[in-house]
Amino acid sequence: MGDINRDDFTPNDKRIMAERVSWKCSFPGCGRNTVGPNSGDSTKKINNGIAAHIHAAAPGGPRYNAQMTPDERRHISNGIWMCRDHGNLIDADYTEYSASTLRDWKSQAEKRASDSLKLPIQERAKKDATLIQLGNKIIYFTHWNSIHFREWSFELVAPFIGNLDLLNHYILEFSSLPETEKYVVIESQGDARKVLDIKVEISYDGKHILFISVDKKPTPTNPHDLGMDLRIDDTGDISFLNGDLATVKGIDAAKQMISLCMSTIKGEMEGAKELGSLATYYYHEYKDDLEIFGKLLLLELIRLSLIPTDHRVNEEKVPSLHFVKRFLSVDIKSAELVHSRFKVHINLEWGNGDLWCGEIPVFVLHK
Repeated sequence: MGDINRDDFTPNDKRIMAERVSWKCSFPGCGRNTVGPNSGDSTKKINNGIAAHIHAAAPGGPRYNAQMTPDERRHISNGIWMCRDHGNLIDADYTEYSASTLRDWKSQAEKRASDSLKLPIQERAKKDATLIQLGNKIIYFTHWNSIHFREWSFELVAPFIGNLDLLNHYILEFSSLPETEKYVVIESQGDARKVLDIKVEISYDGKHILFISVDKKPTPTNPHDLGMDLRIDDTGDISFLNGDLATVKGIDAAKQMISLCMSTIKGEMEGAKELGSLATYYYHEYKDDLEIFGKLLLLELIRLSLIPTDHRVNEEKVPSLHFVKRFLSVDIKSAELVHSRFKVHINLEWGNGDLWCGEIPVFVLHK
């Protein structure tokens, strides 16, 4: 019997939740089928999926929201369909998976199910893939294979930047690579980690499976704690207010730092080659495909928020954008430049858990 203190979903709502994602796990890159025949009984099926609560069904549970009513907690909109492995993962490590992230995943999974009714198999495989980046020169389309704590694995679908030879070289030379190259960024999960070990194996059915051991995620800071800095205007010049130098702090300083980090060309700062982004390079190569351009900028933002650099806070190496917990999405409406800048619409979660969305200007160096 279920716990009478839990606001659980009805069996019918669980079934509808599963059917809305074609009975597949909603964890990005997983897509595991959760229903199938019972080999021991030709009249029965096996269900390996679970209807996980986005906000917990009872006090003390993952992401519990005391402001919700019991009807809201048990409503189908508060649920996400997962395979058992990932359903357990999002609850066991619930500080890593916010309610807003799970709602995004639910929406994405339902869209994939809708697309699968219309698109041919080859197009679906590409649409279901997530981009991962290794170091500065390798980006692959992949599918999540498994997660076991800090041991991650991916099925390699197709290279986007680089190729299998470059990946094999990266793996063979991994121990001698500079520390600034030892990182992985995952588009769909909005995560990035320092890589501790890496290898590729070929499965029994000929698939290339990438195995990565990763470091723990750094703890984000509160953007409201950011100190005062000079304000930069839309042309890149220092601003003045009533004849005095204008300043920013807190959230305004954080937004300005995102703009400055993305506008700084990575590799051009002597003594700090890892600072900055590849936004200028990506602009000139991919500005005619705004969807893929946005995905690449999202990878850069995720890296800047989670991969430590020599930028220090209290003598510790921290990411440049250490005050952002998670970048949720990036959208580019136009690649038109104004004062050598284009606008990026960003949806993020600050280090203190607050959500924010808005536009950030990014400088582009002309060829």
